[in-house]
Amino acid sequence: MAGVAGASPVGSLLRPVRGRLALAAGLQAVSSALVLSPLIVSALIAERLLEDPADPGIWRTLLIGSVLLAAGLVLKGVADLVAHLADNTLTLILRRRLAARLRTAPLGWFTGTTAGRVKQGMQDDVGALHHLVAHSYNEIAGAVATPIAAYAYLFVVDWRLALILVAPLPVFVLIYWRMMAGSGQQMDEYGRVLAEVNSAVVEFVDGIPVVKTFGRTGRAHAAYRAAVERFTTFFVGWSRPLIAPETIANQLVAPVALLALTLVSGTGFVAAGWMDGIDLLPFTLVGLGLAGSVGVLTSNVQALQMGRAAAARLSALLKIDPMPEPPEPVSPSGTRLELDHVHFGYEPDREVLHDVTATFEPGSVTAIVGPSGSGKSTLARLMLRYADPTAGQIRLGGARLDQIASEELFRTVGLVFQDVRLIRATIADNIALARPEADRADIQRAAAAANIHERILRLPRGYDSVHGEDAVLSGGETQRISIARAFLLDPDVLVLDEATSAADAESEHAIQTALSALVTERSRTVIVIAHRLDTIRDADEILVLDRGRVAERGRHGELLALGGSYQRLWQAQHDRRAPTEGHPR
Repeated sequence: MAGVAGASPVGSLLRPVRGRLALAAGLQAVSSALVLSPLIVSALIAERLLEDPADPGIWRTLLIGSVLLAAGLVLKGVADLVAHLADNTLTLILRRRLAARLRTAPLGWFTGTTAGRVKQGMQDDVGALHHLVAHSYNEIAGAVATPIAAYAYLFVVDWRLALILVAPLPVFVLIYWRMMAGSGQQMDEYGRVLAEVNSAVVEFVDGIPVVKTFGRTGRAHAAYRAAVERFTTFFVGWSRPLIAPETIANQLVAPVALLALTLVSGTGFVAAGWMDGIDLLPFTLVGLGLAGSVGVLTSNVQALQMGRAAAARLSALLKIDPMPEPPEPVSPSGTRLELDHVHFGYEPDREVLHDVTATFEPGSVTAIVGPSGSGKSTLARLMLRYADPTAGQIRLGGARLDQIASEELFRTVGLVFQDVRLIRATIADNIALARPEADRADIQRAAAAANIHERILRLPRGYDSVHGEDAVLSGGETQRISIARAFLLDPDVLVLDEATSAADAESEHAIQTALSALVTERSRTVIVIAHRLDTIRDADEILVLDRGRVAERGRHGELLALGGSYQRLWQAQHDRRAPTEGHPR
């Protein structure tokens, strides 16, 4: 149980159930020794039958053997029960800890982490520990206890033949030890390529509707196929060199090999007068059972290695640095949002935003535009504290964002993403994510304001329809669900990140109507990250980003008159549409 007791990732994760695992392993060890009793009793009874078939002690020996076997089976059942209960407890603890850690992780962490990685931790790695806790430790304890008990008995019968029967074991251990050298590094690589497969599966499933619509299933399959081929190449390269030594090692302790060694050596011992022929019987019965224990031991060593690698990955997830919360939170005074010489980079040597300064006044609508990769979405996410600036400050109501408690920040600043995700829950629950305590009337009012109420009523169970089951919504309809969340949250500051990018013409009109109502509903600070410049012509101010810097600022007419970056963006968009508008098909 070194893996449990030590300070390794496995030992740390298993600490809550360590006592129960030790108890289960101890019971399993005793059980494995007791379960040998039928083989030992069979040998004793055979000896007595040859000496005196009428010996009444035979029945007593048989009864004792039966009682020991029954006790061994009962202990095994108890050991399995204790181990499985410990596993259930550990699984609950780990998943709660993972959920709590992910809940406090910086929002920016999720943008740099694949869904496959999170799925691997929450499901595959916890599953690997399940096998380790519920099965492997008990089986290893039994596989160690069985040969110890068997050899102890055989040494009593004849220590010389027992020594010969022990001889293959050191060779077997040496071969396996050399095979396992470097397995830790291989397990790390195994986890990495498996995470790639998981990510490819998630991305493939998420993209099925899109790729089937555009007839690009071959391309979609290609990414998944490439991930599987990388996994296959790695696994074959890892396992192929191990086949020959593993085969040789297993043959050394195979039943046939041990039987041949017993018969050849035992025959010589009997011929030399060192032992009686009847004394070979315990070796043929008990000795042959050793191969099974060795096989169980080797198969669970692999599970132990996989469990250690899974524990290392889980430990890394559980060590995600949470977004720092202020020890003494400050409440913002008003809703003015200020960016003061903000710099930010996802990597230390690659800055995305450079010296961005801007003020967003309450009651105003400010648009942020720029070419792809200019930093628009990054800037929007910083306003919701996905991460903290590497330099400069972002202030809300005079208070730095890192001085405001996250709960209050998320109540004050709302964001409508261009990439909307719904959870597998009812449509009502999806809208109520913004305010879980909201009643059905508030949810329906928010949906009506977002122009999605009538569409929800046409679903099979209305607001009780479950996304992913009987609620099938288009991209534009899903976007309106997210706008309904914003209506329900009713934030003082609203950030719209290209909210119409996934919509068709009809949905875009409905979304724009909903957004107009959301913007003008009351005097709130509105920031629009826009790709289609036609939608932000009436903004109070437009910031033009170029390569992470504010290149221009002003109103629509003023920026066109400058003849700079904004004018080029405007001209490029209208030049692309001109042929289509002039030549309808």
